[in-house]
Amino acid sequence: MADKIDLIVDETIAHTREQLEWSRVDWPVARLGLEKIHDALAIDAPGHPALNRLRDFIDEQDRIRRDH
Repeated sequence: MADKIDLIVDETIAHTREQLEWSRVDWPVARLGLEKIHDALAIDAPGHPALNRLRDFIDEQDRIRRDH
């Protein structure tokens, strides 16, 4: 069973993907929100593996936008 941090990260990534695909949300705005979520979660759960997934998602989106 996934823990709370896993669920928050999974839902955050899914929601961000949806927003980037279907709305006018700019990546820089979404990225700022993701950074804040990451930092807040890291305070309570430093080193949690889900934080790496969130960081990887941010990095992946940065590459996508840089390469286009």
